[in-house]
Amino acid sequence: MKKFTVWIKKHKKLAVFLCIAIIIAAAVLTIRHKAQAAMAQLAELTEETAVVEKRSIQSSVSSTGTIISDKTRSITATLTGMEVLTVDVEVGDVVQEGDTICTFDTSKLENNLEDAEKSLSAAKTQTSVTVNNAKRALEQAVETQNYQIESAARNVISAGEAYNSAREAYDEAQSRVGEAYDEMRSAKKKLDELSYSDANYKTTQAYSDYQAKLEAYNIAVQENNSIKADPNSTAEQLNEASAKEINAAAELNAAEAALKATPEYNQTAANEKAKAEAEANYKSAKATYDSLDSSMSNLESALRNAKNALDNAQATYEYTVSSQQNQYEGSRDNLKSARASAGVATQQQENAVDTYQEQIEKGTLKAGISGTVTAINVKQGDIYAGGVIATIQDCSAFVVSAEIDEYDIADVKLGMKAVFKTDATRDEQLQGEVIFISPTPTQGSNVTYQVKVKINSPTDRLRLGMNAKLNIILRETADVLTVPYDAVQQDENGNDVVYVVTRTESGGITKAAVPVTVGVEGDYYVEVTGDIQEGMEVSMPSDMKFDFSQMMAMGS
Repeated sequence: MKKFTVWIKKHKKLAVFLCIAIIIAAAVLTIRHKAQAAMAQLAELTEETAVVEKRSIQSSVSSTGTIISDKTRSITATLTGMEVLTVDVEVGDVVQEGDTICTFDTSKLENNLEDAEKSLSAAKTQTSVTVNNAKRALEQAVETQNYQIESAARNVISAGEAYNSAREAYDEAQSRVGEAYDEMRSAKKKLDELSYSDANYKTTQAYSDYQAKLEAYNIAVQENNSIKADPNSTAEQLNEASAKEINAAAELNAAEAALKATPEYNQTAANEKAKAEAEANYKSAKATYDSLDSSMSNLESALRNAKNALDNAQATYEYTVSSQQNQYEGSRDNLKSARASAGVATQQQENAVDTYQEQIEKGTLKAGISGTVTAINVKQGDIYAGGVIATIQDCSAFVVSAEIDEYDIADVKLGMKAVFKTDATRDEQLQGEVIFISPTPTQGSNVTYQVKVKINSPTDRLRLGMNAKLNIILRETADVLTVPYDAVQQDENGNDVVYVVTRTESGGITKAAVPVTVGVEGDYYVEVTGDIQEGMEVSMPSDMKFDFSQMMAMGS
């Protein structure tokens, strides 16, 4: 301490300077602390914030469009090189569909039409004669066909009736032959019963042989009769059957002789009278059978002849039908050919008449739609060389036509709502609806696509060609939480957040990052969802930033 006092005395000026420096340094530190506190308070006071609010929000695509008519008709003509006779409308006239716009001088066409009609009439007269002749030839062919076919059909019917009669006669005779045969067999059986009534006699071997031969004979007779009755039997079959019957008869006779030689046979002599009657009956029945059987050959021949006649009549009928059908088809083809030739002969004249008529009709041009005439490109006396004669636009069918950038066109859909304003309607916001989106881009330096918006707000203040500021509503929500677009920031991980501001009792603020999900984006506000509530304060980024440490360093 003593040394310090001595040093001060020796260095008095220096000590004063040091004291002054210390005082100044302490003052500077005090001032810096207070300044830092003041600047921090100033930063809090200048923090920009916004309030979380509920509102309706829209996402839209904007463009500048033009008022056009969606119904426009350009009037043109297919006739060229013709003089314009009249122009019946002026620009600004309101016309109805079907009103005359202009006419051409068609006097030459009318003269050509008259000549073509005369040529057509003469051609029709000539072709009518040719066709009528062919029709008469066809009618005659039909009459001949009907007569020939009916005649052949009658022959078939007559031959069929004759065949049926022959068949009935043959069948009846065959039935009688069968009955006669049955009577013959019955008589023979009776005779045999009387001849061989004795029991012992019937048990003899001779009797058994006789019965067997008799059965064989009856079978041979039946087979022979059956073959005779068949018109399709051959001569060989007939001879063979007849030979079998003869052999069977011979064997039967031999058996009968052997039987008569037996003692048992002789014992039946007492029955001679009955046997005689029975034998007479048998012979009578056999005679009847033989007579009927012999007549069967004639009936068979008659049946075959009737069958042949029927077959011939049927064949003749079929040939007649085929032949007459060919003649009919030939006449019919001739008629077709005549009609075709007539058509060819008159077609050129008919085409000429139709062409001149169409050209004369086209000489009067009519309005294809109702609307206002917006352009007239010809005048009376002009020689029409092609192109648009007049333009008609329906002013009741206004739409807004606009070009949408390729970046936005994918979001635009048919039926979306739209709003627009014009200078003529001032602040009035008119409503509309997207009714057309071009599938191909508009030719130009930028890639854009045409859209058309139907106007749903009726007004008489719109005119063709007016500019319109158009907004197509892509998305819209109502009564959702929103913040200014710039209030949504990204944290260090790139996630969307808002900084919720909380004010302290001392007047300061604290900020806390709250994650959010962004929804519909409007021009100024964006929909957000998350752990936030209506009325919360969120921080807004400010361009005015204060680097307090740097400021104080500069001040020091």
